[in-house]
Amino acid sequence: MVHAITDITSEENKLLVETMISKYGSSAEHNYYCYLDKIKEFCKTPHPYVYVFEEYKGVLAKYDTTTNEYRVFMEVLAPQDEKVGVFLKFLDYIFSHEPKPKKVWIEFEEGIRKNLLAILKDSLYRCNRVNYELIWPVFDMDVWNGDLMQGGEWKDLRYYWHKFFREHKVEFVNANDKRVDPKALKDLIYAWKKQRTVNDHAQIDYYIKVIESGFRGYDVTRIMLVDGKVGAITAGFYPRPGYYYSSIGLYNPEISRCNDIANMDDLINLKRLGCKIVDFGGIEEEHLEFKKKFRPTRYYKTYVFSIMLKES
Repeated sequence: MVHAITDITSEENKLLVETMISKYGSSAEHNYYCYLDKIKEFCKTPHPYVYVFEEYKGVLAKYDTTTNEYRVFMEVLAPQDEKVGVFLKFLDYIFSHEPKPKKVWIEFEEGIRKNLLAILKDSLYRCNRVNYELIWPVFDMDVWNGDLMQGGEWKDLRYYWHKFFREHKVEFVNANDKRVDPKALKDLIYAWKKQRTVNDHAQIDYYIKVIESGFRGYDVTRIMLVDGKVGAITAGFYPRPGYYYSSIGLYNPEISRCNDIANMDDLINLKRLGCKIVDFGGIEEEHLEFKKKFRPTRYYKTYVFSIMLKES
């Protein structure tokens, strides 16, 4: 039996979603407030939908009435070996109820996507080609030694780190510090967005909502003040114990090397806080070179694609 929920802000349903995530959350973005704040991402007229199956398994999704498309929020909430099965139940349900969607968008890691493709061969559904791929750098903080910045591998970052602090007055404060003007944070987001490419999948609505909410649901926030002005924002949360997701990393493009310093500080601070694993977020391959300079321990890929009825 499927239980569909459209009101995700009531205390009862908030608790339900948090329970689902607590039991089966596996994605870096599996966080109630992240889901709430990303409702408008890639959608013109979105409506949230939570589909609950037995034992709190389910799907967090949103339906866009303009395009008649569903978007699943970061994988399926179920045990690893049941994700594809629960996803098929979700497809059977939404494609058998009006209005039948044109397509469903999903983001899966490679192994689960391969399992899904094999099963869909003998089903009512077909997978469309991958729309785009994201590469996720991950840092094992027991191994990562960037906080020491020793040796030839850290030569460039070490040089720019010391140069930056010599040339600027730099402070790191929390988002609720009285010196931090929310308008200045928004202005930084708009300035950052202007220098991104046309085909970039970065969406600023999410960042604006996070600021307007006062960074609710975030465990760590760092605002870098450079000569008294907002130079960068880094912030994130723990989707599960010991695993930190660096959800926001934005900087003022007019301040040279500001992005290097902010990201390096983020990692050093997280290691100081005792984080075991730090996920630096998905990024297109053409932008990956920047994150490589911080020397991630490993990477994983996710694939964004859509599914339709074969008769469509």
